[in-house]
Amino acid sequence: MLGGLRLRSPIDRFNLPGTTVHEVLTALCDRHPDLCELIFQSDSELVSFVRVTVNGRDITLGEGLNTPLSETDSVAIFPPIAGGQL
Repeated sequence: MLGGLRLRSPIDRFNLPGTTVHEVLTALCDRHPDLCELIFQSDSELVSFVRVTVNGRDITLGEGLNTPLSETDSVAIFPPIAGGQL
């Protein structure tokens, strides 16, 4: 987990069960319910500004939450990042 999501959990890496991105994120929410509101806006829809990748590829470029996973895949959650000056 990256950014502000790390503030909600002392652990930034998890091994979670699931064969799709949705199943893995649901398993994460089961373990850490306070993260769920930062990830999902409904049972089957991500918060609009959160990005999720599988092995570095944005899931919106494929099957979205239905993206299939294998045991060796890595899922990353990117919360919004804003502010600052250039």
